[in-house]
Amino acid sequence: MASGAEIKAVSVWASVTHTDLDLGVRQAARLPLATQRAAQKMRMLQSSTEAEALVRASQRAPTVAQRIVWLHKAATAWGKPVEAVAACAKGCAHCCHIPVTISGKEAQLVSRATGRAAVATPRNSVSVQDLTEVDTVALASEKLTHWGTGTACPFLVSDTCSIYEIRPLACRVLFNMDDDDLLCRHGAQQPADVPYADSRVLRALALALAAQPAETLADIRDFFPAPSTS
Repeated sequence: MASGAEIKAVSVWASVTHTDLDLGVRQAARLPLATQRAAQKMRMLQSSTEAEALVRASQRAPTVAQRIVWLHKAATAWGKPVEAVAACAKGCAHCCHIPVTISGKEAQLVSRATGRAAVATPRNSVSVQDLTEVDTVALASEKLTHWGTGTACPFLVSDTCSIYEIRPLACRVLFNMDDDDLLCRHGAQQPADVPYADSRVLRALALALAAQPAETLADIRDFFPAPSTS
C-alpha cells in the first residue's frame, strides 16, 4: 500500500502534468489566430524613418563597436511603434529564459558598462570564420541554443532586465505580436511557436557587423556564466 507521502507526490506530479498539457493545448489552439493577428499588426506599422537614419549612421561608423552601438539605437527606434501593439510588457520575462546569441563585441560592450568580465572564449562558442558549410551551420545552431528554455539570463533581476539600456540587439527586436503572453509561457515540453515581429533586416545587419573572421558568437549565459557555488 502506498504511503501518504507517495500518494501526495503522485498527486502533485499529476497536477503539474495536467497543467502543462492544458497549456500546450491552449497554445496550439491559439497559434493560428495569433499568427493572423501578428500579420495584421505588422501590415499596419509604418517604417521608421528614424531607424533608417540610424542604420545609415551605423554603416558610416569607423569601428565595429561604434557600428553596433548605432545599430542598437536603430533597433530601439524600430521597436517603438512595434512595442505599442505587441504583447510584451514590463515584468514579463518569458523571453529572458530562452537562448540569446550575442557577439563577442556585444559582450565587450556589456562588460564595459557593467564592470562584469566576459569570458574571452566561451564554451559552446562558434567562430564566424567556421560558418561556411551547411552541416557546420547546423552544428553551430545546436551549440548556440544548447541552453534550451528555462535558464534565466544572468542579467535578469526580479523579472527585470538589469542591462536594459545596453541590452543586445537580439533582445531589442524580440516582440510577441499576439495580444497576450500565452504563447510565450514555458511548459514541460518545447515552448510554443511565437509570432514574433519580422526583424530579419536588422538581424542580418547585425550578423554582417559581426562577420569578422575572428569574431565569436555564443549565448549570453556562456559569455557571463553564473558564479560557481562550490
